Amino acid sequence: MPTLTRTVSSDPLLASVRAGRDAEARDQVVTLTAVLDWAAVNVADDAETAELLDPTVEPALHLGGAGCPVIGEFAALDLALSLGMTSDGGRAYLGKALELRHRLPRLFARVVGLEVSLWKAFRIAEQTIALPPAGAEHVDRVISPFLHSCSWAQVDRAVDAARAAYDPAEAERRRVAAAEDRHATLDLSCATTSGTIDLRATLDLTDALDLETALRDGAQTLADLGSSEPLDVRRSQALGEMARQQQALDLETGQLTGGGGRGVTIYAHLDAADLEQPGTVDNTQSPVLIEQIRQWCQTAGTKVTVKPVIDLAADPAVTTYRPSEAIREQVELRDRTCVFPDCGRRRVDLDHVIAFASGGPTTAHNLAMLCRRHHRAKTHGHWSYVVLEPARYEWTSPTGATVIVDRRPPHHRRP
Repeated sequence: MPTLTRTVSSDPLLASVRAGRDAEARDQVVTLTAVLDWAAVNVADDAETAELLDPTVEPALHLGGAGCPVIGEFAALDLALSLGMTSDGGRAYLGKALELRHRLPRLFARVVGLEVSLWKAFRIAEQTIALPPAGAEHVDRVISPFLHSCSWAQVDRAVDAARAAYDPAEAERRRVAAAEDRHATLDLSCATTSGTIDLRATLDLTDALDLETALRDGAQTLADLGSSEPLDVRRSQALGEMARQQQALDLETGQLTGGGGRGVTIYAHLDAADLEQPGTVDNTQSPVLIEQIRQWCQTAGTKVTVKPVIDLAADPAVTTYRPSEAIREQVELRDRTCVFPDCGRRRVDLDHVIAFASGGPTTAHNLAMLCRRHHRAKTHGHWSYVVLEPARYEWTSPTGATVIVDRRPPHHRRP
């Protein structure tokens, strides 16, 4: 996960913005601690909990995850009014506060220390409430040190990994349910006057990676043939070309004809000593269950190849402007997403950190992943960056603030 280190800009207006933000954060912590002080006084003991379980007396509210204290529903109504919230809003706030205090202590300490925004911590708490205690502790340990800088996709993956490790039955239930929700929807009745329609789809991960590879290659082919359309337009055109040249399924043999099957490499890491634990898909840094990998490998048309581990510290080079596929593969596995501060986009260019026209080589160490927006910021917006070491970058803003983005795995970082 990326880590960020900031220095203060000299702009007085930005200083005023930061002062207001810091004051708001302190007020939110004051409210949070007051709510938790109230909850500590209104926690039901064992006898009261048993009584509250009688709905004719006062329903018990198990708002946080397992291990959080029980609060009476009627008592919580007063709290909601004091917070200026609806009853449901007050209960939701209290549940996340209890989850944060009792099951995410590391994250709670960072919130109280004004190191992490409360709304970010509450979003974590919403997801961990359904986890068993060990799962919540895992998320707290893994995410808390990096929440100020990691993306929500990384948070979701950490929660999914905890669920797979500590509640595999629920993880499998969710996997099956998600598979049943897959779809590809083209509403032809909603075509715009300009002749376009929206496509919505939920895909299996391997299918999505196949599609991304095909769209990227198709868009590049159109550019090589002279198309001057923007990248997104060429991607949509490539999708149309794929539809016109679709593979056919032989109903007698069950084999695909007219194509070569899956053309994307999935980097799946498993622990041979404990195959019951979830693995990791390096392409997306997401957890994966062994059963899902088994299904992917058994899908008709899939070619399984065991490849040597890529040394991400190596620095392969070519003499041309365009990097080789081997260099592209290494840079994408190393950086994973756009390396601009707080960006997690995966649709990126490979940028020469030192411009090729200025003598910068086409090597893995001189290339980094930048999305189109932040590529423009570097080229035209007076942002600049340097490579401190592979996967670790220092950015400088137009006002002089510096930000360090670290994409190295946590176990590779020095304290």
